[in-house]
Amino acid sequence: MELLVVVAIIAALATIAFTVIQSSRSKADQASALTKMRSLGTAFGSYVADSSGLLPLEDAVGSNDWQTAAKPESQEVWYNALPRLMSAPTVGELGESNPAGFYDKGYPLCIPGAPYPGANKRLGSPMFAVAMNSRLQRKDENGEKKPVPMVRIMEPSKTVIFFERGLPNDKKTLPGQSGFDGSPKGNARAFAARHNQQGALIFVDGHAEMHKASDLLTPTGKIIMPQTAVVWSLNADDDPN
Repeated sequence: MELLVVVAIIAALATIAFTVIQSSRSKADQASALTKMRSLGTAFGSYVADSSGLLPLEDAVGSNDWQTAAKPESQEVWYNALPRLMSAPTVGELGESNPAGFYDKGYPLCIPGAPYPGANKRLGSPMFAVAMNSRLQRKDENGEKKPVPMVRIMEPSKTVIFFERGLPNDKKTLPGQSGFDGSPKGNARAFAARHNQQGALIFVDGHAEMHKASDLLTPTGKIIMPQTAVVWSLNADDDPN
């Protein structure tokens, strides 16, 4: 009986210790992720200032693979343009020489705490744990997406430009969430709250904040309307759903 009591106590202490370690690790990942997202926001501001007020492109034409990222016409896509301003290799450059470098913890687009896939899958194409908000760039009458002028965004301090996006192994915190596919663009449904039920958002003015999925979405995955504290469209009055 005494032995059983001792075993039960050890098991309880081990459970507590594991919980504390997991919580500490999640907090450390959250702080590091927020720092990285802030740096990305700064690079975004520099890009807009250097490009006559135009936003970078949300993705390239075609599939989201290394070969497409390396094409000359993909150089103004955010995942190439912003790392270049951060003195880091572009995604296209990594695809040609060092795909594994995309997942190095020192790379600007590698988000701490993100459940990246195993080596066999991750090297096939880049798996993004951060994405550009796809509700800002819309197709014109010719079916083309062109760079968006910054002046069209009505509330820069409230409008999301980048967010932590879901990977296939990320846990969805609301039943209506979808699109956890690791692509470089997405809408609010793909938001990943992977740090103690929170995830980072970067706003158009460059600042970053942590939010819960329930701050942004209804349980069915709809963006909460009216858009007040957080905006996903060019104008808060527009419906991004």
